[in-house]
Amino acid sequence: MPFIKGKSGNPKGRPKDPIVTGIRESLKNSIDYCKLEESLESLNTGNDYIRGLSKLLPFILPRLNTIQITTLEDIENHISTLSDGELGRLSKLLIEEYEKRSFS
Repeated sequence: MPFIKGKSGNPKGRPKDPIVTGIRESLKNSIDYCKLEESLESLNTGNDYIRGLSKLLPFILPRLNTIQITTLEDIENHISTLSDGELGRLSKLLIEEYEKRSFS
């Protein structure tokens, strides 16, 4: 029986693998967050702390995608994805560049 376009063959979603789910739960329950925090705080120098934290960050925060803007059309297509701070910086750069130019 062929699938109908737009209808999933598995409407409840992909079933969870019980083994992987069990392993993840066990690992999550075995982490002592207080001990982890104490270990980070006990690192001697700022560089050691930053190195330790940077190794953990990929597991805590999502990785951001890089946007390469090369044309005015790219700016128009991606301007809505900019944060308020980025939009403010872009506005400032545009105004500064506009004011540098001499118009006759």
